[in-house]
Amino acid sequence: MTNLQPLGSIILIEKIEETETKTASGLVLTATTMEQELSRGKVIALGDGIRDSQGNIHAFNVAIGDTVYYNLMHLVDVTDNNGSKYGFLAYNNIYGKVTNA
Repeated sequence: MTNLQPLGSIILIEKIEETETKTASGLVLTATTMEQELSRGKVIALGDGIRDSQGNIHAFNVAIGDTVYYNLMHLVDVTDNNGSKYGFLAYNNIYGKVTNA
């Protein structure tokens, strides 16, 4: 458990590290190439929700424990009091989530 709590429309994720840095044909991918690919992360905590133009708060359509896809360039790295590494991500920077369908 972490002591970090996102606010507003921000979510806290734990990065899912991708171990492959080579293509199937053996080409090594550079860090720049990897940043352009979508990354995966596990939702750890959610802010209050999404505020509309009238000030109403709407719930997220992701939940704690969901795996989401995002662009690594939008992630803000943070470390909690225990030294665990996470990332803050604006909800509108999530591209999708993994479903069981």
